[in-house]
Amino acid sequence: MEYDFDNIVNRRGTDSVKWNGDVIESICSNRHADAFWVADMDFETAPSIKETAKKVADLALFGYPMENPITSIFSSWCEKRHDWKIDESKSAFVSGLLHGIALAIDLFTKEGDKLLIPSPTYRPFMEISKDNDRIMLDLPLRKRGDGTFYLDRKDFKASLNEAALVLFCSPHNPSGLVFSHDDLIFILTEAKKQNKIVISDEIHADLTHDGVKHIPMGKANEEVGASVITFMAPSKTFNLAGEHAGFAVFSDSTMFDAFTRKQRALRVVTPGYTIKQLMSAAYLEAYDYNKALCKYLKDTASAMKEYLASECPALKIANADASFVTFIDCSEVYDKIESKVLSDTQKYKIANGGGILSTFFGVEAGVCMNDGTWFGPAYKQYVRINYGTSRELTLDALKRIVSAIKAL
Repeated sequence: MEYDFDNIVNRRGTDSVKWNGDVIESICSNRHADAFWVADMDFETAPSIKETAKKVADLALFGYPMENPITSIFSSWCEKRHDWKIDESKSAFVSGLLHGIALAIDLFTKEGDKLLIPSPTYRPFMEISKDNDRIMLDLPLRKRGDGTFYLDRKDFKASLNEAALVLFCSPHNPSGLVFSHDDLIFILTEAKKQNKIVISDEIHADLTHDGVKHIPMGKANEEVGASVITFMAPSKTFNLAGEHAGFAVFSDSTMFDAFTRKQRALRVVTPGYTIKQLMSAAYLEAYDYNKALCKYLKDTASAMKEYLASECPALKIANADASFVTFIDCSEVYDKIESKVLSDTQKYKIANGGGILSTFFGVEAGVCMNDGTWFGPAYKQYVRINYGTSRELTLDALKRIVSAIKAL
């Protein structure tokens, strides 16, 4: 079946936070800028999911679903997509990955504990640490000359001594780095030596680009035997992010029992009727859609890199080997941009949710991107771009960004 990813959905006025003018203005100071920020895509979801949603709507009833486990459907997906046979007896549904991760941190660490988190950091990880009275222990990823990031093993090993738990994002957001098998084995081996739990948020796992292999932390751990919780979800994969649903796979029964006991106490153990139907359609019928989308995203990322290398080598795309978000390194031109923005504070009004770069590109290019400071104060020289839209629109946004740079 052919999938048309060049024909996107117009989401303005649809209660989409991504395309809301007030929110866009709060990030880039231009409410009319085009949305290339928050991590959801502008493509229609898979046909099987769309048809299932129509059937649910036509039924016009949204009562209680059967409480039969949906983990078997997720298990079949993991085996097909990642060649990973999960243990369903140690797998649980979660009402969104951030909820599940926060619950695990609350259960398996105590107030004042340090959480080792690679940076640049997905901002909710910082907020989860603070809101749970834990301390984020920053592990900066190293950067190569071409703008790509990598894990420094000496840094990890040194930092692990202080941490109570490792919170990983794999593949990494915002860089799009896909960790190698050797990196995962190293992480797990060191964690096992010190009896530290590893939590791996793998919400972008199903969107590794064509030709790139993602290895789930739980699968790699079959060689090591550390204490691991692997979180996955259909949300980014199939544009179901607003439905808040996912799965947690535990390496041992003790953690699983404690986690699910707490879920029962809080009464958050089963999915709602609609998301259960949509997840089933996604995992059972949308494999071909997923593979086609991964190829499209890879081709877009390649086109972005080629364009910048040709037209503006000062801007560098990060790894971009997974999903549809990646960093753009603006360090070579940052000082010029900062000087221009700070010289005219009437024109460039930095909003609470933005920074120097997001404001500059919002005002001068009409492109709304997350400022690098959203991922940590050390990343003010970056912006995160969302290319989960048509390739034509993505390249047009890059052209406007480059024009703004050349006009400095």
